[in-house]
Amino acid sequence: MDEFDRFLHYQQRIAELTLEEIKRIRNRPVKTPRTYKLRVIETILRKAGGPLHISEIIRIAERDYDVTLDRDSVASYLAKKISQGKQFVRTAPNTFALS
Repeated sequence: MDEFDRFLHYQQRIAELTLEEIKRIRNRPVKTPRTYKLRVIETILRKAGGPLHISEIIRIAERDYDVTLDRDSVASYLAKKISQGKQFVRTAPNTFALS
């Protein structure tokens, strides 16, 4: 392989890696820390189709969305939305569903 072929191979590899990174970034959800976590909770409950305990919501968020949720923050957020009559209902202690 002469010098020019090595150069072309090098440029091709750079282009391939660049395209892989672009695809990875495009497929990543747009994150804003608080709103992203709130959307993750809503999505988890929507996909579940029924009530989930807060521990299960946190476990699914970590497993499926690579998001770490604080138990107290999730409980506070859901309690606030329930008191406003929005989106969520409490079906049992620390168990929530979409309304």
